[in-house]
Amino acid sequence: MGGEDMQDILDTPRAADRWMRNITGGIAVVAIAGILLGAGVVVADVLGKWLFGHSVFALNEVMSLVFAVAVAATFPAGAANRVNLKIDLLAPLTGARMTAWLSVVGSVVLLAFFVMLAWSIWGLGLRYHTQARATALLEVPLAPAYFVISLSMWASSAVQLLHVVNDTRAAVATPKDAGSSGIVVVLAALFAGICLGILYWMLTDMDGVTNFMYASPGLAVLAAFALLWLGVFLQIPLASVTAVIGVVGALAVLGPNAAVNTFGGDSADFLRNDQVATLPLFLIMGAFSVAAGVSHDLFRLGNAILGPLRGGLAYATIAACAGFGAVSGNSVVTSATFGRMALPEMRKLKYAPTLATATVAAGGTLGALVPPSGVIILFALLTEESIGALFVAAMIPAALAIVLYFCAVFATVTFSKDTVPAAARVPFPEIRAAFVGAGPVVGMFAIVIGGLYSGLFTVTESAAVGAVCAFALAILRGRLNRATLLRVFSETTTTVAMIYALIFGGLMFAFFVNLSQAPDLVAAWVSGIDAKPVIVLAILVLIYLALGSVMDSFGVMIITLPVVTPIILHLGYDMLFWGVLMLVVVEIGMITPPFGMNLFIIKNIDPRISLTTVMKGVFPFIIADIVKIILIIAFPALSLWLPSTMN
Repeated sequence: MGGEDMQDILDTPRAADRWMRNITGGIAVVAIAGILLGAGVVVADVLGKWLFGHSVFALNEVMSLVFAVAVAATFPAGAANRVNLKIDLLAPLTGARMTAWLSVVGSVVLLAFFVMLAWSIWGLGLRYHTQARATALLEVPLAPAYFVISLSMWASSAVQLLHVVNDTRAAVATPKDAGSSGIVVVLAALFAGICLGILYWMLTDMDGVTNFMYASPGLAVLAAFALLWLGVFLQIPLASVTAVIGVVGALAVLGPNAAVNTFGGDSADFLRNDQVATLPLFLIMGAFSVAAGVSHDLFRLGNAILGPLRGGLAYATIAACAGFGAVSGNSVVTSATFGRMALPEMRKLKYAPTLATATVAAGGTLGALVPPSGVIILFALLTEESIGALFVAAMIPAALAIVLYFCAVFATVTFSKDTVPAAARVPFPEIRAAFVGAGPVVGMFAIVIGGLYSGLFTVTESAAVGAVCAFALAILRGRLNRATLLRVFSETTTTVAMIYALIFGGLMFAFFVNLSQAPDLVAAWVSGIDAKPVIVLAILVLIYLALGSVMDSFGVMIITLPVVTPIILHLGYDMLFWGVLMLVVVEIGMITPPFGMNLFIIKNIDPRISLTTVMKGVFPFIIADIVKIILIIAFPALSLWLPSTMN
């Protein structure tokens, strides 16, 4: 075979990938544009209610279908860009050849995920068409929306099938290397053995599997969790492994048709949830806010107010991270943004690297705590709690976090006077310009959260107002062009596709866990322990601290909520209190050595800084976080009082 022929073969997958990304990306752009247009319609309806006392009849019915279809349309692009949440903790111990074959396994499991969704939702659409099912008020037929959602999943399946082929070719072509660590080999062998054993048992004695599920539900769920953790540590996408385990577990009890139909039905019904657009709309708000340059405005305002203090730039960074979290809702994005912005400034002013890096890493955790927060929205959707109430519940703990981080900076600069330079006066014109520049951002936050708290907006209306305001701000500042718009749409697409895939997998896994009645068994076992509820809560906090140091917040919630939620309710704690506490604890894990994600983000931003330096600097902030946890547990009113005052 000639060299040109071989090159053609090698180039074919790359050409197919480019073609696939372009097509799915175009669909996703239309989908996100549709969500933004829908936000404009919602805002127009809100203005109509205010100005004329009238609103569009049953608008939420139409918009819920539009948003459902638009969110589903992001999945093919998400599949094309491989935006799957994986835990790569053991990646450094995994050889290239095993990594390649684990990628094949992950792609196959993800293909099964998409095929099950597409098949079951298509069947649901056919049933709704036969039954002439429609919305309650406007009587809009449901079947067309379900068919479009199914087609999006079939398109994702086709994309994923191409990944399976390409990954298999790459694995076959990967040469043998030094090999993987023994622990990785053992985990892979154990995972394969359990999967093959379960498959053989189900094929040869399905009645025995069903009887086992009924007789020993707790043991069955423990086996499911063991398999889940093995899959997670072997870098299989979390969404697919939770979904497949959930379907297989339900299959043993309900049969294959009912299990798969439940997966598709729950996922499709979730997409029709009235609040389904909240997350993508807040993500759009954050992306357009970044495009409008609000991070610079907030950093400048923080420096103008706090700059005259000794260590003022560190205080300003924390305050700016909190403000930026109010529009981005993401701790990783916040750390990365201010790492690039604040670290060079602090280096220029001779701040100690330990304080500079730790301030950015710790300040980044505020991105997920200050509402609106994507992690809070995910918790609310999975537990069916009020998003608005959770946003309000997080406000006082977020303010407490800022104050305690200020205390950590104060203690550092007081006891180590050489960590920061002398305070510098900020000229009044700079202060005035900073307030003017940050005015629109502060106003946007006040409108979004203030309207939600006062009852003027529903949570979806609040998200729509925020998205439209951020879009308008980017236009008015001349920051919006074709490249920026495409970048915003691309960022939103990948995040939406990843999070909703996680939710679908989490719903099915939770269904299986609840079907087995394991949470009730665990709750009964906990009640039999002669320990106060606060002791059990403290144990859960320690577990979440450990999980948060090795996993993303989204992953921790998806895996643990099905079992932990009934325990919390059984202990008598309010879900608003638990939602805020869990978020606080998991976010602390983002800066907890040795695996805190924010630590590695800061290290990657400035390779000249050693990871040891970053880890040394965060200890005062970790102490502040421990104090925060103690205060929230000791005084539940910190998270419960403000929601009780909502209209």
